[in-house]
Amino acid sequence: MGNQQLLEQDLTWIAQVKNDNSSQALKNIFLKYQPLVEKYGQLYHIPLFERDDWYQEAWLVCYQTCLIFNGHQGSKFGSFFKLRLQHRAANLLREQLAVKRQSNFKAVSMEFLAENDPEMKCLLNLSNSYTNDSEINLFDYQKYVANLSPLELYSLKAWLGIASKTTNKYSERAVMRAAQRARIKLRQVASS
Repeated sequence: MGNQQLLEQDLTWIAQVKNDNSSQALKNIFLKYQPLVEKYGQLYHIPLFERDDWYQEAWLVCYQTCLIFNGHQGSKFGSFFKLRLQHRAANLLREQLAVKRQSNFKAVSMEFLAENDPEMKCLLNLSNSYTNDSEINLFDYQKYVANLSPLELYSLKAWLGIASKTTNKYSERAVMRAAQRARIKLRQVASS
């Protein structure tokens, strides 16, 4: 097929999507530009996004692009789709990397904590020893945090990955000692 025929085929599929809401036409045009979708999926590598998530976003962008594309002004669908796909990927990346979502990246599973921290493993074993979930005595986190000194609170945040372990205000050694005190207090609150 010549270049002009390919462009005409695109316009035919786009018209079918616009006018008839044709799923087959949308599938055809998406499959034609699938290498582009793959390229930007790998290029942007959006955290917490699986391949299927990226494909779903790309399908939506393809559909929306078909609806607003006007091929009579001399523009090409491929270029327009590429631009819109880039913008969507950049927006998704910006959303994922927003400060308020940083905790999602730093989240650690309970299994990981149990494997790497003997104290946490002990606490988890304690809670698992109960037969009925209603019998588990969960401690009051607000009470625990209220009993921490500012340095202990900072060290707890550093231990959880919310704050930096190094700071101008406290020495690394002071942060480590405060973290140990915070763990001791945690153990005391959890066992009471």
